[in-house]
Amino acid sequence: MTTRSGRTTGPADRYFLGNGTACGFVLDFDGPAPPAERLAARVLRRASSNASLRSLPPPPGRYGWTSQREPLRQDAHVRHVVCPDDGTMTAAARTLPDQPLPRPPHPPWDVWLLHAPGRPGFRVVYRVHHALQDGVGAAHALLALLADRAVEGPRPHRAAPPTVTGALLAGRSCLAALRPAKGWDVLRRAPSNRTRWVCADVPESHLRELAKGYGTTVNDVCLAGLAGALGRWHGALRRTPHPAPELPVLLPMSFRQDHQRYAPGTLATAHRLVLPCHLPGLEQALRSVHRQTRALRGHRVRDTSRLVLGLLPAALGHRAAAAVLGAREVPLVVSSVTLPTGFTCFDARLSAASLMCDLYGGRLGYLSFTRAAGVVRCGLVHDAALPGAPAIPALWREAVTGGAGAPR
Repeated sequence: MTTRSGRTTGPADRYFLGNGTACGFVLDFDGPAPPAERLAARVLRRASSNASLRSLPPPPGRYGWTSQREPLRQDAHVRHVVCPDDGTMTAAARTLPDQPLPRPPHPPWDVWLLHAPGRPGFRVVYRVHHALQDGVGAAHALLALLADRAVEGPRPHRAAPPTVTGALLAGRSCLAALRPAKGWDVLRRAPSNRTRWVCADVPESHLRELAKGYGTTVNDVCLAGLAGALGRWHGALRRTPHPAPELPVLLPMSFRQDHQRYAPGTLATAHRLVLPCHLPGLEQALRSVHRQTRALRGHRVRDTSRLVLGLLPAALGHRAAAAVLGAREVPLVVSSVTLPTGFTCFDARLSAASLMCDLYGGRLGYLSFTRAAGVVRCGLVHDAALPGAPAIPALWREAVTGGAGAPR
């Protein structure tokens, strides 16, 4: 049985519905794995009171969601995978982006418990349709589903009027995304539609020290390190001493406010940022990145998009969202999110986490920086058509921990 929920899809939601895109988190915990039945009982009980997790997407050509009234089923939403060893558990997590989400009559989300008997630690993967929750919305939802005690999720956005410069920057980003794609042909190959997830970790304290030394943010350091990593990766593929060109990437930015922690839908925008992959060192790349991100923050560019998307007619908003999110000119999406400290699940403490997302817009890579439990994890969802992609997170780790990264 279903009933009308009274909620209609927003511009970005319609794009993600058309592309069947999922997002979510890979969560690593220290401690023994909980009994699968206890985990399932907690998840289903808490999900029953979450409007997003009881929602069914509209059929093609419709925009209204429906609410499921039947009890949520364990066999549809909670999966348990027993792995022979740690390597098998890692391999299982890497292939999860290829697994389909539950389909109607079941709401499109699930939770996977992965563990190896006799081995310390376990992994939980939470996935949800991107039209139901964006990355920050998914973070709030998974905390509500899994945490032993109530904890604060990612810091909410504080809405403020944008500046004139902010409006100009947002407009310039949209126009730039419509230009013909140039360079980085390796990122524009035809996708194989076989995807994998890989990651690399760096202590957050190290990145904070770098950020403090250069007067920037941890996220700026992550982006600058990525520029260096992609430059090395590009050079190895091309086998040329010439520096890699600059690379435009799509930078999602949440405008989810405090009262919207559990609101369904995509409450985020995206901005085009240029990674200076041609620069030889972390310090130079960091200054280039910081100039761009400082302008985004100072002129409240995300608030421009928030206001515009709220004012545009539905059809025009959908076209605008599709033009930006599906832009071939920006072949890589790079997200960031922070999870709270002190997050435990059945008394096991979170040790690391990674935001992940399906590939959309024909892209071959989605990269995220997730801060949790004193660790920053660089996670990459990549298509099998992207050569040498599994090396990118490790190259990022080298870029931010190598000798070239020490502040003067």
